Amino acid sequence: MSVGAEELASRAPRPVGPGEPVARGYWELVWGRFKRDRLAVVSGIVLVFVLLACFGGEPIAEHFLGHGPNDIFPLAADVNGHPTGPWSHVPNSHGVINVTAKTPRTLFILGADGQLGRDQFLRLLAGGRTSLEIGLGAAAIAVALGLLFGLLAGYYGRWIDAVISRMTEFVMGFPILLFLIALGRTISARLDKVILGGVFVPGALSLIVAIGIFSWFYPARIVRAQVLSLREREFVEAARMVGASDLRIIRKHLLPHVVGSLIVYSTLIVAGTIILEAALAILNFGIALPDATWGNMISQNWGTLLAPGGPGAYGESAFVRPSWLTTFWPTMALLLTVLALNLFGEGLREALDPRSRRG
Repeated sequence: MSVGAEELASRAPRPVGPGEPVARGYWELVWGRFKRDRLAVVSGIVLVFVLLACFGGEPIAEHFLGHGPNDIFPLAADVNGHPTGPWSHVPNSHGVINVTAKTPRTLFILGADGQLGRDQFLRLLAGGRTSLEIGLGAAAIAVALGLLFGLLAGYYGRWIDAVISRMTEFVMGFPILLFLIALGRTISARLDKVILGGVFVPGALSLIVAIGIFSWFYPARIVRAQVLSLREREFVEAARMVGASDLRIIRKHLLPHVVGSLIVYSTLIVAGTIILEAALAILNFGIALPDATWGNMISQNWGTLLAPGGPGAYGESAFVRPSWLTTFWPTMALLLTVLALNLFGEGLREALDPRSRRG
């Protein structure tokens, strides 16, 4: 009994002295490097705030304000015909002909969005949710396809690598913007009906699938290049010698080495997809109104940010003249989100690979 106790005591980890270094794992080292990058940490906080506001805050705000982002308030304008400004109480004029002091009013936190008098604040949150859904969904499809094709091409090589490489070159040279415009003119009317029980607005799922299918080539090239260098390493050869299957080698020995790069690149795909959706909305091929995205909110009032005001600037017959705030809010939301995604991805890249640190 005493011998067994001594053996167990000898196998127990020795306590670390006050001056001795503590061994840390890989992801602990990554987190230590990442939290030293203040810009990346602030960007991560901004992204968490945007996600919580758009996905969780919008239903809560809609409940307490008593109206939705697509509800129309024809009287949401001041005496000069401009959309009502921030923190205004607008007459709830649904079915009301003569507005009096007793007419119920509702709060517009950021004012109205334009001629129809919809709540700019709620549309900003709802539009952010749709834009982020498109960006995150397309990134998930692109990363999944890129990971699959990159692992197959890099590990097996030969004719599999040749076929996947030709597919990659074809997708890289394919004009995705023209394809999305053609999709909007042909079969999008059928795809718009697929909303998965109200999870997506009409048209969002078709954009997610189309952008994701034509965005996998960069993740595939990144994974292929890494696997080509990893498959000849000693730990892979040792796994083959002990009889590990190809699937086990890919899943246990290769996949953990490429996950970090894919996480970094997925942030860039999300940012690029949000900008692409905005460009499509400006070209009138994005999500159709009344559903909001940051892109169609900008396109709805495109050119009004620096436009001159005053009577007659947009025609004497205009009932509601545009306000620069209707362009400012969605533009700033899109700018801050895309900038945060890029800074967050850059911080992740330097934390995962300290050799790539600038300077």
